[in-house]
Amino acid sequence: MKTGRYYRPNGKQVVLYDQIPNNGSFDKMNHVRPDDRTLEELFQKTIATMDLPPDKMKMLRDFPAEKKWDIIRDRDQVIAKHPPEYYINGLQTYIRGANLVEKASTLKKKQPVELSTQLLSSLEISLRTNNIGWVHDYLNTTNKGLDVLLDYLKTSLEVMREVESSDESMCSSAINGNTHYPDENSPGVSKGPTLSRSDAKRLHRKLKKYQIGEATDDVRLCIMCLRAIMNNQNGFNLVIQHTSALNYITLSLQHKNYRCKALILELLAAVCLVELGHDVVLAAFDNFRIKCQEKHRFEILMKSFTQPSEFNVDYMVACMQFINIIVHSVQDMNYRVYLQEEFKLLGLDECLKKYLEIHSECDLFILQIHAFLDNYFDVGQLLEDSETKQQAIGKVSELEEQLAITNERIQELESGNSNKI
Repeated sequence: MKTGRYYRPNGKQVVLYDQIPNNGSFDKMNHVRPDDRTLEELFQKTIATMDLPPDKMKMLRDFPAEKKWDIIRDRDQVIAKHPPEYYINGLQTYIRGANLVEKASTLKKKQPVELSTQLLSSLEISLRTNNIGWVHDYLNTTNKGLDVLLDYLKTSLEVMREVESSDESMCSSAINGNTHYPDENSPGVSKGPTLSRSDAKRLHRKLKKYQIGEATDDVRLCIMCLRAIMNNQNGFNLVIQHTSALNYITLSLQHKNYRCKALILELLAAVCLVELGHDVVLAAFDNFRIKCQEKHRFEILMKSFTQPSEFNVDYMVACMQFINIIVHSVQDMNYRVYLQEEFKLLGLDECLKKYLEIHSECDLFILQIHAFLDNYFDVGQLLEDSETKQQAIGKVSELEEQLAITNERIQELESGNSNKI
């Protein structure tokens, strides 16, 4: 399947990647194209399973008959590898397996037959390539596939944090001969107890036993699954309306991989562009600030932007694009100025000046920076203009008063002259 990395608002729908199959990927000799009428009927049924926006539908309908036949054949070759329940049951087993509270004896004896990372990868492909009916079945109120996926994302985030903190502690202990835990007051450390060395070893054994892969890989794949879900209108609405979906997506910005961070910011930027989406995203960053003990909202995000461990173009473009949208998609000018100042206090303005000089060859990045600067409200200039305006208003009032006195004097003189005549 042909994929891309763009989003575009379309009413309440946001398209995050293309679903048009590659043409001619199967042997044409084994398929005979039907007559035009039958072909058109088959084509209409085929594109109905893609859940594409109207403009994309129109573009497909304008394809020549040969290309339409290629699309029909490619879609016919897509056979669901597993039913939705297969993935849901697997994720639930992994969730129980990663739960440190439960003892192994309380868990089901049946263990997963494949690594969690492999199951998530297969789920992402299924959500992206299976027909829309399969996706609806996965998300319906019986299966509640979105809830299960988010529960596993939450579990993976917890495991990722525990593994990272225990690895740091073990490394420090091996070097210094004592145990050291990360400072819980430093930003980026979620609230909660840090595992002891014995608990950390028990966790590693448990993860291995229940076929749970690297948490960092699983978090990334969960985000990719959510992108696939958000690619159709029903799934997109379910994610926005979910009480904690955006919170978990935003908390995933703790992931150290910049490509994963970029994908997360693209999803959040897309949400900002729909009705009420902006408020939901800001609320998610408020939750992030509390969970990760930030002093200021967006602190960790801005640190990764202004002080990156490596310059990843995709991430820098996605981050700058997100800042543009979160600030400049607001209609209220005062609120825009407030958000703009919020990022300014975190060092954005000075950083952009530096990036314009040292990364001038990165066209997309520079384009996003200029887009921000072009829409920038100069608060100092606004205040100066306001003071100048008030002074001008005062001067006008003074002149109007003088004009009224002059007119009154003229009328008195004219009246006196009339009396003399």
